[in-house]
Amino acid sequence: MLTESIFWRVNRCYAGPWLRGQPSHRHSTWAINWFACIALLGAVAGQMNAQAIGRPHSTTSIDSVSETLTLRSVLERALTRYPVIDAAQARIRAARGSRVTAATLGNPVLSYEVDNTPFPGGSTIPGLDREAMTMATLPLEPLYQRGARIRRANADVRVAEAELRAARQSVALVAANTFYRTAAAQVQLSAARDLASWLDSVVTYNGARVSQGAAAEADLIRSELERDRALAEVAMDAADLARARADLSVFLGDAEMSSAMQPVVADSSPFDLTGSVRAGDTPPRLPIDTSSVASLIRAALISRPDLQAARERVEAARAGVASEHTMLFRQLGATIGTKQMGGTTSMIAGVSLPFPLFDQNRGEVARATAEREADEFELAAQKRTASAEIAGAYEAARVLTVQANALTHPGRQSYLARAAEARRITFGAYREGAVPLLQVLDAARAWEEAQTTFHRVLFAQHQSILALRVAEGIDIMTTLTVNPSDASH
Repeated sequence: MLTESIFWRVNRCYAGPWLRGQPSHRHSTWAINWFACIALLGAVAGQMNAQAIGRPHSTTSIDSVSETLTLRSVLERALTRYPVIDAAQARIRAARGSRVTAATLGNPVLSYEVDNTPFPGGSTIPGLDREAMTMATLPLEPLYQRGARIRRANADVRVAEAELRAARQSVALVAANTFYRTAAAQVQLSAARDLASWLDSVVTYNGARVSQGAAAEADLIRSELERDRALAEVAMDAADLARARADLSVFLGDAEMSSAMQPVVADSSPFDLTGSVRAGDTPPRLPIDTSSVASLIRAALISRPDLQAARERVEAARAGVASEHTMLFRQLGATIGTKQMGGTTSMIAGVSLPFPLFDQNRGEVARATAEREADEFELAAQKRTASAEIAGAYEAARVLTVQANALTHPGRQSYLARAAEARRITFGAYREGAVPLLQVLDAARAWEEAQTTFHRVLFAQHQSILALRVAEGIDIMTTLTVNPSDASH
């Protein structure tokens, strides 16, 4: 952009009235313009040197892919270093541990009893034979409760696994949004710096003309005010970029933010609305298709991890109700052992069965049943929410895809090319005295707004596609194919 700016400025300087064969009485005007152009070239050279030394890389100038952050690299680091995902993995291990406990049978109880024996150190009791009993009691309660407990534990494991997938999707989407917020702040800062540099060139040009007496000092003052305003905007945009980079460093796992200070590189073309994330040779299907949305909803109701977790919670609640019903008979056990008395040994066998005169578990059964119903209602609510999210995400992605495709049309008639051409022509007309300075400043602001609007729409389209994939229950990393070399903005 700076090279183009230098070209048309120098071209305007040399393409003065004298070179176009205009009458000799305008040679004095050409001389004034010549001196102004010399001052302009000096200012531009100074700006180039300052930018080469102190200006950080933006999404416009990328020297090495290894020194930049792409969306894929950010997501890979976020999904391997973010504590929320580690916590979800720990919950899976906890659920598996509970499953082991649920499948474990109860331990037998060994007991030894002796009867008709004197106290230690005492004499033998006459007329009474010593009795000794050795018994083992096996609790039978886990045998008929084990099936329901295992079903509930297995459902809890599946809930934890689905929550891990949901956490990965949530972290990936938030990290992607933070990435694009950083990219937008980077573009805004780059455009603001370019505008300030361009306005500084206008100030230099007007200063040269005022010194020659060919222009009013009001134009110089007005251009200086506009340049100072642009420099203030640069400072504000730099602060916004610093905050965005700090938020991005949370997902990079870099406590010193050294990685977050690297420039980010986003794809320069819209993502594809159909199937894959990257835009292909075939244009996406943009019209609203009710059957397509309905098919997306049906597929999402099966594949979305949050709905899978909700269904597994219902299954766990049903197993919990069955487990509570089996608690009607508590402390059921079988006993077997031996009894020694008078030199003879006999067998002892028995079963302990509590008589359920009062149903002590009636309240727990009611609680488990209510929890199952609550989980079913929550599942129904989540299905409604998922259907609405998919419909809204699809429509948002469709609208933004249409606009992004229109803005990224290549060639001289593209959105950004027309903004740059308007700025160039307006300044050329100002040099010829055909337009006032305010129109030049308006064209400069329009160019800056075009830069930010273009990238804001493009990044919003990217985010809408990623949000649609998450709403569909598709893992972003399995469909994301980003080629950093294609990033030109």
